[in-house]
Amino acid sequence: MADQVQMLQSKIEDESKVLQTLQREMQKYVEGRQKLIEQSHENEMVKKELDLLEPEAKVYKLIASVLVQQTLQESKENVSKRLDFIGKEFKKVEDLIKENTNKQIAKKTSIQKMQEQLYQIVQAYQQSLNK
Repeated sequence: MADQVQMLQSKIEDESKVLQTLQREMQKYVEGRQKLIEQSHENEMVKKELDLLEPEAKVYKLIASVLVQQTLQESKENVSKRLDFIGKEFKKVEDLIKENTNKQIAKKTSIQKMQEQLYQIVQAYQQSLNK
């Protein structure tokens, strides 16, 4: 009986460590998603600003410490491409969050079942002592 209890406690500890790892991963995913949301908002603002410009307006792009002139159309295309990329990355992160959530649920369920087994073993042992 003591072996069963130790084995279950060990398994519970192992599963709890895996759950903690999943929770740390989730935190990274959520932070990454937040950064993508911020980048998306910034690029949406840039897109709106570019849409307000006249077609012949001069647009400059900062590359390192140099301003390089671009056409308005090039700028709009670049911003659009960035928004597409951010959207795809956001989808990837959302999928990772969903997957991680499912894994956490499975781990919590597994831990709960093992805790119930442990409780039943201890309860059966106590009942056997009372007889």
